[in-house]
Amino acid sequence: MKLRQKELDNGVVLLEIEGNIIGGPDAMSLNEEVHRLVNSGKKLFVLDMKSVEHINSSGLGMLIASLNVVRQAGGDLKIANVGSRVLELLKITKLDQIFELHKSIEEAVKNLNRVSQA
Repeated sequence: MKLRQKELDNGVVLLEIEGNIIGGPDAMSLNEEVHRLVNSGKKLFVLDMKSVEHINSSGLGMLIASLNVVRQAGGDLKIANVGSRVLELLKITKLDQIFELHKSIEEAVKNLNRVSQA
């Protein structure tokens, strides 16, 4: 798994994930990065999962842990560009009811901005 970070103009942190999210040291990098960013004051996140091909239970746990860290800090995290295989798994596990899923990064960012302005 590869993780790239971009800070968007509106204070939203975009985390682009590429490859498989299957736990282990690679997936831990997601949690470590989210913790680091939250500790530096960032609160609004979009995970771009356009290039995620597979996720297992450990990877789902990493996503949940990241969401919890962000929400405990008073922020929010949205997921964008989920592929059909990953979406099916999120539906089966009912995690599509926990995470807010969006079809595009732009849609996720708009929704985050609405939340932050409320």
